[in-house]
Amino acid sequence: MNIQIDIDGTIDKAPEFFKWLTRSLRTAGHKVFIVSSRTSSPQNDRETAKELEGYGVVYDMLVLSPELKNLDSKRFPPGMSVGHKLYIHKLFAAEDNGIEILFDDCGITTELFRKHLPEVKVFRFLP
Repeated sequence: MNIQIDIDGTIDKAPEFFKWLTRSLRTAGHKVFIVSSRTSSPQNDRETAKELEGYGVVYDMLVLSPELKNLDSKRFPPGMSVGHKLYIHKLFAAEDNGIEILFDDCGITTELFRKHLPEVKVFRFLP
């Protein structure tokens, strides 16, 4: 399976659980993708990887958000609200990586998945 997990409001609220979960998943041969709305930059990428290492979270790929202007608007679902475009990269990451399970705390993100990627099992983490 391919599993996508958010950081802020999810991993950082229960780091011991996600340490256990990510290690267990990878040991069993599953792939873990950490996907965050944090903006990608060389510095943010390094700091985020260091933070995850501090939590003991292991993963196959870290995906931070490109700047909004760098998102491919041709991939946006029809009728998408401008406000939702801040979360769309998580949908793109899920499509690109064959995600089957999502852990996220954001109601907007989980609603977008339920609407546009209903085949993904969504677990909304409520700290």
